[in-house]
Amino acid sequence: MKTIGVLGGIGPQATMAFEARVHAAAQRLIPPRGNAGYPPMVVYYLRQPPVAVRDDFLPIMPLRPSEGLLEAARALGTLADFLVVTSNGAHAMRAAIEGAAGRPLLGMIDVALDTIRARGWRRVGVLGLGEPGVYLGPLTERGLAAETLDAEDRAPLDGAIFRLMEGRAGAAERAAAEGAVAALRARRVDGVILGCTEIPLLLGAAATAPDLLDPAPLLAEAAVRHAMGGTLAGAAADQPGGVGAVAALAR
Repeated sequence: MKTIGVLGGIGPQATMAFEARVHAAAQRLIPPRGNAGYPPMVVYYLRQPPVAVRDDFLPIMPLRPSEGLLEAARALGTLADFLVVTSNGAHAMRAAIEGAAGRPLLGMIDVALDTIRARGWRRVGVLGLGEPGVYLGPLTERGLAAETLDAEDRAPLDGAIFRLMEGRAGAAERAAAEGAVAALRARRVDGVILGCTEIPLLLGAAATAPDLLDPAPLLAEAAVRHAMGGTLAGAAADQPGGVGAVAALAR
């Protein structure tokens, strides 16, 4: 059984939810006996943004990884066989994470795109923290139409995401997430990627609607399957783009 290294904490509540999803997936896929049978897992809570940021915590372009992100990856690389990151946007730093860890990263973006293909979506809405370029680039490369909100329209959602991280989310923050989803649905998309791990937490049960895609449970199951000996989805050699794509938030 391979050891999963979870680079989390970028959204603490989302990381805790991901841990629970890994255990739930393991219970479905592995016959448990007491506390045995679960994949070994090491979780690192990064307590700073993964990239250099502005005063409003949104990324400075071109992107560059924070030293804290690289330190976390190095630490996990000494303990785990492969890594997962419980943040969609941090996958823009995939090359840096894999390089620092010396271990492969099982990509959240990859499992989400595989699911979109399986569902047959052709026009895809994307929500995230800031501009969700980590999805927009790959969607375009696959010939899919992508819709997202402009900076003014997504500002209420950005604020709600930060307030959730701070433990201050309430009805207004949930309404901001619901409004963002409604705005994209109005554009007649086939479905919407909830491309920030806090958005499903803001939506609650509504995040399970059939036209919404939450990548975190998909990543949790993929991690368990890989720990059991399955192939690593989205290996680095299969990734579109490259170093330039990382800088453009296209991965």
